[in-house]
Amino acid sequence: MTTHFEVIVAGQESEYARQAAGAVFREIDHLENLLSKYNAGSDVGQINLLKPGETARLGAEVIECLEVAVWAYEASNGLFDPTLGTGFQWLKIDRENFTAGWSEAGKGELDLGGIAKGFALDRVKSLLDEWDVKEAVLNAGTSTVLALGREWNLGVGGPWGEKAGLTEVVLKDRALSGSGTEVKGAHIVNPKTGKPAQRHLAAWAIHASAAKADALSTAFMMMETEQIGQLCKANPGMAAYVVKPDEQLIKMGV
Repeated sequence: MTTHFEVIVAGQESEYARQAAGAVFREIDHLENLLSKYNAGSDVGQINLLKPGETARLGAEVIECLEVAVWAYEASNGLFDPTLGTGFQWLKIDRENFTAGWSEAGKGELDLGGIAKGFALDRVKSLLDEWDVKEAVLNAGTSTVLALGREWNLGVGGPWGEKAGLTEVVLKDRALSGSGTEVKGAHIVNPKTGKPAQRHLAAWAIHASAAKADALSTAFMMMETEQIGQLCKANPGMAAYVVKPDEQLIKMGV
């Protein structure tokens, strides 16, 4: 996932917290081995090697991640596309048989980098439940964070947020994910046009699912403000912030 992860555990004895955090990092390594497109032996790597009409048997985690990606693709009208507009519509998922592959019509190349970090946080949340860790903050690369168990005051990074007056949010059992131009420039590509996203300077998504927040923050960079507002209304608990080109901060669902 080409990023670093951080775990903050509250309400536990330090040695127990350290062991729980170790289990979290082992699970993240496991997910990296399944979801990385750079590893031909990973489940995603195997999907990318398939020809049209072929399928591969996958782990339950990968099926779950792909289903969330489909949700984000449909919710954003295709603006979140983990194949950059080159064939996600041809991906077929069979949850019952734990397989996925490309239809006879064509194929694409999966890159789950826009959702995998958040998905990993959702998965390790379930792991922390098994460890009876109720209060924690899970951070993926400073761009996606999941706050658990109680209200956490979390800083919002990036100069666009600071200029627009968004420096802190309070989260409980929800995730915040952000995308913007301040670090990598105009690196988000609109899959429908092949051109860099230019509608907003920065965007943040809040959702109970870190995977959905991760994907939506990318899509929000390309979506009309009205579309984002409608999506927030249709999904209780979802919220969004966007910084317009004139540096105006727009809040939706907050």
